[in-house]
Amino acid sequence: MTDSNKELNDIKGLLILMLLKLGSTSEEIALALQVDSSAVRRLIPTRQVKKIVG
Repeated sequence: MTDSNKELNDIKGLLILMLLKLGSTSEEIALALQVDSSAVRRLIPTRQVKKIVG
């Protein structure tokens, strides 16, 4: 993997983390990315993410 691909994957992971913290479900994120929701959960295990309470 090239450095630019790694950086793009890192950014994608951080954006997914932010969406999860804001309350989006892995199913919603997967729908937007057109992947299976299990792919999102493999990338960032949702049980370990604490949501931001407003």
